[in-house]
Amino acid sequence: MQAFSIEQSIVKGNIQIKELFEFVQNKAPEFEAYEMEQSIFSYIMKIGLTAMQGYFAVKGTGDEGDELILEDGDVLKRENYLRGKDYFSVFGKFKVPRTCYRREGRVGVMPLDASANLPHNCYSYLLQEWMDILSVRNTFEESSISLEKLLGVKVYSNRFESVTRATCMNYDQYYGQKEAPEKSNEGSINVIGFDGIGVPVIKSEAAKLKARLGKGEKRQKKKEAMVGVSYTIDPKQRTPEEVASNLIYPENNEKNRKPAVRAENIRRMASLERSRDEVVTEIVSYARQRDPESKTPLIVVMDGALALWTLIDRVLKNFEYTGVLDIIHVVEYLWKVANAVFGEKTTEGRKWVYDNLLLIMKGRVQWVIGGLKNMIKEGEKTLSVAQSESITATITYFNNHHKWMHYDDYLRKGYPIGSGVVESTCGHTVKDRMEGTGRRWSIGGAEAILLLRSVYTSSDWDDYWQCHMELERSFYYHDTLTALGIPDDYNEFGCRVAYSQPFEKVS
Repeated sequence: MQAFSIEQSIVKGNIQIKELFEFVQNKAPEFEAYEMEQSIFSYIMKIGLTAMQGYFAVKGTGDEGDELILEDGDVLKRENYLRGKDYFSVFGKFKVPRTCYRREGRVGVMPLDASANLPHNCYSYLLQEWMDILSVRNTFEESSISLEKLLGVKVYSNRFESVTRATCMNYDQYYGQKEAPEKSNEGSINVIGFDGIGVPVIKSEAAKLKARLGKGEKRQKKKEAMVGVSYTIDPKQRTPEEVASNLIYPENNEKNRKPAVRAENIRRMASLERSRDEVVTEIVSYARQRDPESKTPLIVVMDGALALWTLIDRVLKNFEYTGVLDIIHVVEYLWKVANAVFGEKTTEGRKWVYDNLLLIMKGRVQWVIGGLKNMIKEGEKTLSVAQSESITATITYFNNHHKWMHYDDYLRKGYPIGSGVVESTCGHTVKDRMEGTGRRWSIGGAEAILLLRSVYTSSDWDDYWQCHMELERSFYYHDTLTALGIPDDYNEFGCRVAYSQPFEKVS
């Protein structure tokens, strides 16, 4: 195999550029703009392929002389011929010629692989990144079709899944070294939240979820993904009347509604393989990193899942925090009673919901519970079974969660009372990609997409990909980098030793 020549690449590139502009000149009279733009792009792809070959011509083949001495003192001899590596770039495929150093009993070393940081597989890192960007948004089959349509290169759909699985492997290393956001870019309230959402899994995986079924039980088709969020926010003080009116009579408050405060630097995490405990611990750790001296209030906003609240109590047992029950779930329980007693969406029922929500907003949860009990007592002979059950369920819910329903205090301090951030994360980080007609997942395939979507929806993508490439370089080429005298910023555990500067934040 022959090495690339920069002179030949320049000549070939100049010819291609000349051919491009001659084509434009000759075809412009008869072509519409769409057809011309399409043709120009095809020419540019060919020029790009030639330019990449020119890059490797300048980079060389990795010839370091007759011998290469590794860190352990092992001496490798240069082979007499060049070895090719398949390189599938965004411009197309070609083979990269490389000098190989080897001795009997040891795997050959290609210095060019390390100095150019070539990926271990045949797909260039840029192509892999584009494959991942498509995969986190669309099905693998749709991603394959999109890539072929955009670039004219064919990558089969199963390769998209393989690439995502490899890319997500550095998730823990990245967030293990990621620095907390600058305080100047943070809100003054530290907020975390958690929820779960089902992911449809393939039959073989579903069979493992519950091996033995009880009488009348159906086989599960979904496995719960655990979702966690960490963000900061500035306080927004409101009156009980404002909140109750906005939630029950929103049409009356459009003009006077206060602008929403913005959640800052949202860290999102969704996982199918990791336990609830692991996800909660990870998000809590990140929240503590944002405020290591506990100078800002730590708020936990969640729905009514008591198991999650118990877990939070255990993980945060040594820290001061304020638990807040999501107000939307409270309103839903009030509507359950109103619709059962007064009829679906009646004016009377709406006023009843408003009046009782206003009491709750003023910290009078026990008054509301007492009123509900009186409804059962006074309607003992007139209420239907369904009506009584709706009222009883609401009483039970409020009794079980009243310790997280001090809304008068929350409003006075400007704390958030809705779990919208974690709810939206369940939607656009998990549901939007994982559900759809015919979609069924293996646990490993779903986990790869969920972790990458977590990175993507946390606006960490560019930073993550840079870290991923550096970790890959260190993992595969540490010995070669040392032999070449090229600094390796990562130690043998795959963690950055020191930063010259933090990764740039994505706006």
